Amino acid sequence: MHSDISSTDYPYSINTSDHYVIHGLLNAPQNTQITDLHSKIVILPVLQDTGLHTHLAHSQRKFFNQNGYDVLRISFSSLNQNGRCFQDVTLGHMASDMRQICADLRQSYDNIFIAAHGLSSFAVALSNADCDGQSLIEPCFVPYENFVESGYTYRRDLNMYQSLMNPMECLSTRLVESCKLFDHASCRAMIQSMDKPSQFIWAENGLGENMSALYKAYLNTHAQSVTITGADHNFNAANSIEKAMEQSLEWFNYCNHMYIISALTAAPDAYKLPTYTVN
Repeated sequence: MHSDISSTDYPYSINTSDHYVIHGLLNAPQNTQITDLHSKIVILPVLQDTGLHTHLAHSQRKFFNQNGYDVLRISFSSLNQNGRCFQDVTLGHMASDMRQICADLRQSYDNIFIAAHGLSSFAVALSNADCDGQSLIEPCFVPYENFVESGYTYRRDLNMYQSLMNPMECLSTRLVESCKLFDHASCRAMIQSMDKPSQFIWAENGLGENMSALYKAYLNTHAQSVTITGADHNFNAANSIEKAMEQSLEWFNYCNHMYIISALTAAPDAYKLPTYTVN
């Protein structure tokens, strides 16, 4: 692995089925050009385009580039005139966008992986998009009352739901209304329909205590569950981001290995990997 890396941000865009434009930034590993033929890419979806430049997104981009992956940071909403406004985004939009992005990238990449955090992982799971493996980090999507009602408060003056953990983080009323559709039964049905190799990364001090049981009970696909000791939901604790990224990389490399094997032999029977903790 390279000790350091510099990478140029290449603009990425794709038209949606409802006539908006999704915007993002594409980065290739050091000493390669984005026009070169690459075999694997990691998608990092975020709710707003400001999320493309957070410490978490930049850390993930640098880390996966260092390890030979192209990286696409993509936003479900944008301040660009042709982008979808944050206030108008729903889970349905996000899921549809993920399917469209993966279909577009499949024309250029053999292996597509997704690393999503928080509510973005809701959309990834709901989309069941064409990827070869996904790492869902603190996936806040089962069920609605366990996440939004406990973690947010409605601000009438803003007409938004404000995070109790981070006052700078808000959700639009339309997005929350779409979350409300996912009660326990709806989340169970969604989990049962997931068929992509899925890793779940939990923070020891995060929001997963009431959520992981549903996955364990109803998930039918290849899966792994990892808990990062000392981490909070946003992975602000020292070294917690690095530990989560290392787990995602290990999972993607494993999925890539299985992809190579499956191209040579019959596909293995479904299985579930063990649950474990990273200190």
